[in-house]
Order: sequence, then structure tokens, then C-alpha cells
Amino acid sequence: MYKVEYDPGDVDLFIVNKSTILDYEVFEEIARENEWDMGSTDHGTIYYELIIGGDIVKVDLLENILDIYIPPQIIDNSIKIKIDDFEIKSIRIEDLLVLKAKMATKDAEDFINNVARLLADPKSSIAIDRQYIKAVVEYFSDKESILDRLNKNGIYID
Repeated sequence: MYKVEYDPGDVDLFIVNKSTILDYEVFEEIARENEWDMGSTDHGTIYYELIIGGDIVKVDLLENILDIYIPPQIIDNSIKIKIDDFEIKSIRIEDLLVLKAKMATKDAEDFINNVARLLADPKSSIAIDRQYIKAVVEYFSDKESILDRLNKNGIYID
């Protein structure tokens, strides 16, 4: 959709209608039915390992627990995208930029910097809504550090 090349190493699915802790058996049954390996992340959430096209793909199942917090407004503002015959909801790239800035890891900063390079490229069709980013940053208590990381990595928000 945004045409940003990025290999995160895994797929993050945010669970909104079940709890991986309270409904553990449901997720265990899904893994068993599909013959997927299942494990636990450092945060205590579940992940699946699937074999797709001969490659192992890790799928992290996230929810608003412990160190993981996604403001409900981000989930509410997600957009529907179609992949083959599946329709899924995805957060907007602006939301992802804010969440990456909040993470403050090297990989997160590399992603922000990559998007900034695309924004500066006149041949690129990518665009972001900086006003929307400002609104999303307001959902977090560490607003200034998020804005500083975005600015430092080339996404200038005034």
C-alpha cells in the first residue's frame, strides 16, 4: 500500500477481541489445528511460527498488556486493506512512525530514516499527514522524546 520496503523479521498482529493470556487455550488450539509451532515472547505474549514458501515466519500476537501499549485511537483509526482474498485492518504509516519513535531502538530509527528518505525523493509516491502525527503523539506521556526522535531521523514535525 505505502510501498515502503522493510523487512521487520516478523509479523505483528494486534489482538482486539481475545486475550492471549485469558484465552490461551483458544490460541493453542489454533496452533494445533494449523500445525504451527507456538511459543512465548519476552513480554509473555504468544507467537506462532509458520512455514510459508519454505521460510519460517514468526507471527507475534500482541495486546495492550505490560510494556506493550497501543492507544485505542490508533486501533480505531486503522485502515482496511485487501491482501489476495483477505481483508485486514492495518495501522496507518503515521501511527507506525510514532510507535517506532516511541520504541527508540536502532531498527526503529532505521525505519523512520528510511521513510524520511522516501519522503524526500521526488519520484516516491509516499506521503504522510504531519498533523495526524502530532495528534497521535498526544496520546503518549513522552511526547517530547517521540517528537525528538522523529525530527532526529528526518520526519520533521513542527
